[in-house]
Amino acid sequence: MAEHIEKRLKPAEVEMILRRASELNARRWEGVSQDAPSVSPEVLVQVAAAAGIPEQEVRRAMWDLSSEKTAEPHSFAWKVYGPARLRAVREVQRPAGRTREHLEGLLRLEQGLKVRRKTEMESLWDPGDELGVVRRTLDFSGDRTLLKTRSVEVRVEAVEDERCAANVTADIANQRAEYLSLGGILGVTLAALFVLAGMQNGIFLLGVLPALAAPALGFRLAYRRAAVEIRRALDDLLDAVEQDPSKEELPPDRGDREPGSIKGLKPIPRFTSPPRDE
Repeated sequence: MAEHIEKRLKPAEVEMILRRASELNARRWEGVSQDAPSVSPEVLVQVAAAAGIPEQEVRRAMWDLSSEKTAEPHSFAWKVYGPARLRAVREVQRPAGRTREHLEGLLRLEQGLKVRRKTEMESLWDPGDELGVVRRTLDFSGDRTLLKTRSVEVRVEAVEDERCAANVTADIANQRAEYLSLGGILGVTLAALFVLAGMQNGIFLLGVLPALAAPALGFRLAYRRAAVEIRRALDDLLDAVEQDPSKEELPPDRGDREPGSIKGLKPIPRFTSPPRDE
């Protein structure tokens, strides 16, 4: 009789499956937050323990989530368009110093950001002055998505000797303000046209409210799409940080050559003037 072997999942597989399941569940309840089921922190700790996740890791994740939510006030723009601070956190199996240098190098070289403040624990980056706005406007490649942000904050904390937590937060309040103002201006303009037409025929007054709401909804969808692109760019940064940076090619072996000499190069004969024929 063949022995039944139960398949066991590794921690990385558990993380991937739970993340995918939570995304599917959140998508199913999206738009009906009032009827969505809720889970207490204690039950969440017990469920995570059944999946092999320690309680301290769950508590830390809940603290990160709560700190992210309280970092931004719930203003009118937040209620209409959504949050303007997007955050990505990941633990990397590399030293903190090396991870910070790699992450800041990616922001500087690949995203074109400029450092504005830097300490031992964190650094703040932004597109720069007016030239950064011009570069953001003329960037049609889509490779430098973070140029559209107002600022990017990087924080790397050491967890163990060869392990750290990388935290990247992007502030896109500038884009939210632009979409909100454009939606309001366009909505008021369209509504004014319907009001003027309604002075001649009252049936046009029925289009005032849809004219106000349609641009706001359209720019809201555009802002949500921009937020998804920014979040994807943050995830791509952390994906690149998890991999070791490409090692620089070492110079070829010099052998026993003296400094300043080139291999295979014959000495240049000294220039001498030909003797004069007497």
